[in-house]
Amino acid sequence: MSPAPFKVVFVGAGEINFGSAEGPWNHSKRVESSFGQSLSVLGIVDPDSARAEKQIELKKAAGVPGYDKTAIWPTPELAGEALGADCAVDLVIVGAPPHFRGCAAPPADLDLRLLGALPKTKHWLVEKPVSAAQPSKLAGQSKVLEAYNASGAVVGCGYMMTALKGVDMIKKMIQDKGLTVMGTAARYYMAYEFATKPAWWNKVISCGPIVEQATHLASLSLLFGGAARLKSVRTHTVEHSDAPGKLSKLGFDEEATVQPECRIPRYTSAVWKYKAGAVGSLTHVVGLHGNTYDTEFEVICDGTTFRLVDMYTPTPRLFIRQSDQGAEVEVHAFANDDPFQTQIDRLLAGTPSCTYEQALQTYELTWAIREAGERERLEDQDE
Repeated sequence: MSPAPFKVVFVGAGEINFGSAEGPWNHSKRVESSFGQSLSVLGIVDPDSARAEKQIELKKAAGVPGYDKTAIWPTPELAGEALGADCAVDLVIVGAPPHFRGCAAPPADLDLRLLGALPKTKHWLVEKPVSAAQPSKLAGQSKVLEAYNASGAVVGCGYMMTALKGVDMIKKMIQDKGLTVMGTAARYYMAYEFATKPAWWNKVISCGPIVEQATHLASLSLLFGGAARLKSVRTHTVEHSDAPGKLSKLGFDEEATVQPECRIPRYTSAVWKYKAGAVGSLTHVVGLHGNTYDTEFEVICDGTTFRLVDMYTPTPRLFIRQSDQGAEVEVHAFANDDPFQTQIDRLLAGTPSCTYEQALQTYELTWAIREAGERERLEDQDE
């Protein structure tokens, strides 16, 4: 007997759900790998029907199962009408831009509209960051969290680095050895030479490099340090107007396309206290040439340190020093580690590697880092 169809709805027909040449994001590829002939993509919710139609045709041309009857709906409400209130969708993947999500009022109330239109959905995977609006009661990010919790569904967020095998090894060793985290240190060095999309360089649009990019390392920081004391955040930045902030390899005309007050910082260094007493730090730099990023995440405990590197590659590596046993550093390589696949597997098993609540805490921390840097700049101007 053939297995029951696994019913999926994609929200957004862009790169997050259907991939691009620029990175490993491609949720459709993972569900196709997991469910094969039993996959049934009920539809794609996207106001750009031409883009959605193109993705469906590409899947059909490649002989990918599950897309023969895929519908296109420009709004969640039309999707709900077509499927019916009793349709139990197995998985909805929300890959629409964050500017339309995470808040309680239009135009960023997409989550609430989806929950209303597809109330019987069993699992939700919501991409990061959870919003693009400054966190506040007025914006209503907490109301969206409450709505997801009230739905009864399993909800996870796309902080895929929390699903890395190296992260699992760190967590297990901390538990097995009874360690207490003393601090976390994260760094994210961006290779900017070929990053020419003007929106990314405009923090009014992209929310800046911490909220939009280094957010992955902020998520890992909270995973090991626990909740942060947001009022403790201190941030220093090198701005475009500072002498060290002049970039020699910009691939577009920043002067002509981005207003000075909207330009992103080139170097951001932040430190904060966790509620449990540990200290966290995060450094983001727009400074590497070429196209290879450099990322590193460190967890420091009494007698044991962990350093995870190459997190964007297929083979992340973990360096462990257990100085209670000696000074030698252990090196663990994790070949063919696909955290995107792992996060979907865990979500469907009912144990998401990052919950919506954790993702919202990450979002609040990244905004606190950005705002602390902006406050410091204003204070410097007043001196």
